[in-house]
Formats: sequence, structure tokens, C-alpha cells
Amino acid sequence: MDDVNFKNVLSLAYLGDSVFSLLVREYLINNHDLKPSGLNKIANSVVCARTQAEILEQIKPELNKTELEVITRARNNCSHTKAKNSSVEEYNKATQLESLFGFWWLNKNKKMYEIFKKYVEVKL
Repeated sequence: MDDVNFKNVLSLAYLGDSVFSLLVREYLINNHDLKPSGLNKIANSVVCARTQAEILEQIKPELNKTELEVITRARNNCSHTKAKNSSVEEYNKATQLESLFGFWWLNKNKKMYEIFKKYVEVKL
């Protein structure tokens, strides 16, 4: 497999979107006794561009040089499209966060879980 540091950042975002969503859903299943519709309502409040953009801004001070390079590469490759309920800026920041989660997943980096616990779980 190619070095993950040279993977296309939009491919990392593609993976990271699934990883982020999976972590949210796993947390909800383990911590809430709700029907799927209730779980989905909570999940959608976090798995959205606006919240992901907020999380990205919160975690930046904790990122190392390589992680900052990933989000910079993602920022430079973001499109000018946007999600239905977000601005272009929020959408692009969400893509950067998703790229980072994809990067962490492929590197089997435990920091992903630390960041998730510190910044995402509090929103659930």
C-alpha cells in the first residue's frame, strides 16, 4: 500500500466521513437507549458540516505538523460546493476534518479516539 501521507486528501475525506459517522453511531448505541429515529436525530446534529467545522477549529491547537499538513492539503483541494444547510467555508472545514479522520484511521492512530472523546462525545 502507498504511504498514507501521499494519499489523495479527498479520498481520505471519503473514508473519514464514514469513520466519523461510525464512531458517532457506536458511541450513541453504547450510551443511549433510544430507537433508531432518536439515535439518528442526535447523530445528525454532530455529523453535519457546521458541527464538524466547529470541531476542526477546536482541535487545531492539538495537531502536529503532519496533521496540519493533511488539513492544509484538504483545504487546498476543497471544491466550491456546499451542503444544503451549511456555508462553503463550513463544508470545506468539514472536509478537512474528515480527511484527518481518514488519515488517522489508515495510520491506526489512537489520537483519533482521544480527539473524538474530548471534542465530539461532549456534543452527544
